[in-house]
Amino acid sequence: MDILNTAIITAAGSGSRMGGSVKKQFLQLGGIPILIHTLERFFASEAIDDIIITAPEEDIGYCEELLQQYFEDAAKPYLVIPGGIERQDSIFGALQRCPASTEYVFIHDAVRPFVTEDLISELYEIAQIDKAVVPVARLKNTIKSIHGDFIGETIPRGNLVQVFTPQVYSYQLVLAAYERAYEEGYVSTDDSALVEHFGGKVRYHFCSDLNLKITDELDLFFAQQIIDNNLI
Repeated sequence: MDILNTAIITAAGSGSRMGGSVKKQFLQLGGIPILIHTLERFFASEAIDDIIITAPEEDIGYCEELLQQYFEDAAKPYLVIPGGIERQDSIFGALQRCPASTEYVFIHDAVRPFVTEDLISELYEIAQIDKAVVPVARLKNTIKSIHGDFIGETIPRGNLVQVFTPQVYSYQLVLAAYERAYEEGYVSTDDSALVEHFGGKVRYHFCSDLNLKITDELDLFFAQQIIDNNLI
């Protein structure tokens, strides 16, 4: 049985923070839907063998049409499945649909269109050694806690990072972490938090701040600047 690496692309969000009638993963960026920008990197990556996309149930047909339009000749198999109520439900559903021979999974936000093939490869190399790795970037602003209407304290940021995707895991490790999370009622919007809760050690790998997540109109503006100025 051939060993496979499966990418799980989470595109099941409602995009409520963006507003408008079009969900953010389907918005145009340089004339191409954001989801397609993202998927291009994974279809092109030599580290990826199989792709699962989670989509809103009402948009399954539309999502499949987009993939047929842009990846008609793609050599890699892909599958579009309905997402769950929460992100954690969507990922768990996708993990259960991974091929039996999956060895590593790459979990990525559909609205991070500037992931690079180099980053995917770098994370894969680390995951083969340490079984779990997430891309991160240092914080640039001062971080403070707040209590009521006032500043509580300044939090030293030397050991703090912001976490991006794709997060890469041994399939057996992350599946076990998800199964245990559901058994214990543990909920998180971050996959590495579930692995940590399970007792797993997660490596970090610094990446470019351009690996941004498009969540609102300002993010979309910056993303368009990246496209217009060929910054990536």
